Formats: sequence, structure tokens, C-alpha cells
Amino acid sequence: MIAMSLSCNPKLLIADEPTTALDVTVQAQILDLLRDLQREFGSSILMITHDLGVVAEIADDVLLMYAGKAIERGTVRELLKTPEHPYAWGLLTSIPKLTGATDSELLAIPGTPPSLITLPSGCSFSPRCSYKNRSKVDCESVMPELAGAKFNSSHLVSCHLSETDRVAIFKSEIAPKL
Repeated sequence: MIAMSLSCNPKLLIADEPTTALDVTVQAQILDLLRDLQREFGSSILMITHDLGVVAEIADDVLLMYAGKAIERGTVRELLKTPEHPYAWGLLTSIPKLTGATDSELLAIPGTPPSLITLPSGCSFSPRCSYKNRSKVDCESVMPELAGAKFNSSHLVSCHLSETDRVAIFKSEIAPKL
């Protein structure tokens, strides 16, 4: 499959869940192969994955999506170290910890994903968002734009919480759980 994809020397290689259901050894081999091919052919790779470990290992830039919509975009470091969207916070805090108490409860994002047929009119994440009551805008009826922060215009977030509130919530409530 990979050989056929590279036969025309593409500038962009789309890898849709290339490591799903693979053990960690084979997963590492596939990721190494993709990196080698990227260097050899000078291609960019668009990696579609649900695996944050793969994202951390191979990505430079990340576009986080929820219910088919872009909700946060930034470098892999920005999204994994200083995420600003409540969905990103939920993803990161739900990762099991290898240190600390072994009987600690796993954290989950409350609620269920929306039907893609009947999406909410506002933010698709609002029914599950624990922070929507802190917004000055009605998250359930107004769709937020994907916009840059004034301190870092390359890190884009689609959230009605103010930048100041997002930074404060992350520092005081989310970062201690990571």
C-alpha cells in the first residue's frame, strides 16, 4: 500500500490511522518508515489518528477536530503542553498516568459525542463542556470562530471562553491533573 502511494512521488502523503491495531513494535517500525520516506521523497504527511502518543512522536503541527470541525490548531508542543480548548483538556486528562496511585479513577469527558446528522447550532462540544457557564457568549447557540490568541497568533482556538480565562483555567485546574 505504501509503495503504491509513493509511485508518483507525491508532495503530500495522507496516512489515515496507519498504526491502528498494531502492537507497539510494529507501530514504531511504521512510524520510522513514514519518517524515512518523508525525508527521501521530500513529502509532507497528513496523519489522521486518534493516538496522542503517535501525535507526540511524529507530528510538527496538529489540527484537533471535534464532530468534524476544527477546534484547535497549533504546534504539537502547544497542543500537548498548553492546550486551550476544553476538549483538548479532556483528552489529555483522560490519559492514564504511569506514576502515582494505582487505584486512582480514570477521568473521562462527560456526556456523549453529538449526532453528526443533527449537530448543535453552536459549539458542538458545548453539551459536554464543563466550562461553558464561564463564557460571556451562549456556547449552545453561537458557533465560535477558529481564531488566534493575541499572544500567539499561530495557536488557533475555537472557543468562546476568553483567552485570559482559558489560560487561567488551564494553569489552575487542568495542568495539576496532567
